[in-house]
This record gives sequence, C-alpha cells and structure tokens, in this order.
Amino acid sequence: MNHPTIYSDGVQNSIQDSPLRVQNKILGALKNIGATGQTVTAQSGKKSNVATITADTARKNLFIQNTGTADLFVKLGTGASASDYHFEVANNNGLAGTGGTLNVDSYTGVISIHPSTNSFALVEFK
Repeated sequence: MNHPTIYSDGVQNSIQDSPLRVQNKILGALKNIGATGQTVTAQSGKKSNVATITADTARKNLFIQNTGTADLFVKLGTGASASDYHFEVANNNGLAGTGGTLNVDSYTGVISIHPSTNSFALVEFK
C-alpha cells in the first residue's frame, strides 16, 4: 500500500518519518475525531471471591482474564450461574495462570461472576 497521506501532513517525504512522529500524527487524528482518554479504576487488579462488579455509569470498558482453574461464567446483571450466563471465560486447561479473556465495551450495569471462589484479573477503564 502506498498511501502516505493517511499518516502525513502532506509533506512528500513524510512516509520516511520516524515511528514516533507517525504515532503522534495518528494519536492527533484520533483526538480530532472525538477519541477520549481512559483511566484505570481502583477496583482493578486480581480478584478472588468476588461475586459481583458494581454498576458504574462512568465505565467505558471492562476486561476480565480467568486466572483460576475452573471456567468463569459471566452475566450482565445479577445471578450468574453455570446455567445462567452471557459469557463463559475458559480456564488454562485446569491450571492456574493465564486463561481466557473477556472484553466488555460500553456496559455500565452490574456484572456477576460464577463461581465466586475463582480467581480472575480485572481491569476497568473509565
């Protein structure tokens, strides 16, 4: 692909810009189309024995990674169980560590997780 104007300010040799300069141009373009910054909340981190994540109208994104030995069942709302859930986040073949992940955009309501005794890593962006 030879489309240097996507990443440039129109200077003929801008395709040879340093990676940092190109990154700054891209970030500037994203800002101009309305992108906003995000912060990680204090609720983020490794969780264990947590059955629900509280509702938060400022939440932009929520990321969960299964670090336990069993599958996680995640429900958008209350009352998650092995038979009543929206998402299943797989474990790492029965081993603790880095299992499956779930990324939820733009949902600000309560999120429930089953089993509550399982461990998971949580990052919530605002």
